[in-house]
Amino acid sequence: MAEFDEEAIDRLVAEAQRPAAELDELYRQVLDVKGVARDPGKLVTVECSVQGVTGLDIDPRAMRWGSQRLSQTILSLIAEALADMQAKSAELLRDVLGEGPLDLAAGNNPADVRMREAREAYESAMDQATAELARIQRDLGP
Repeated sequence: MAEFDEEAIDRLVAEAQRPAAELDELYRQVLDVKGVARDPGKLVTVECSVQGVTGLDIDPRAMRWGSQRLSQTILSLIAEALADMQAKSAELLRDVLGEGPLDLAAGNNPADVRMREAREAYESAMDQATAELARIQRDLGP
């Protein structure tokens, strides 16, 4: 009588979960991306993430600029920090999903292709696991 090969099943399940885990990790990495912008004199620094503005550092010397200039500088730096965050996110996605515009409406966009590949790998691993379980059941017999 054949022994139940738990390690083989575990390997098949792990292989099936790998693409989903990679996409989960990519999602976490994108969430962690931060954009940063500073004025030329480095008196004001803005940091942005997916949560919005997450950091604002104003050197006391910038307080001499007056409210109008300071507020315009902060708003400008927020836009720059958001653009920096977007560029870093796009680079991260490009590294994982490939080159080309990320048009999610297109049928063969890189994210869609990657998701189909992940689904196919999962389905294949599940088919293999089912076949292995059927073989084990046959070997164990009634």
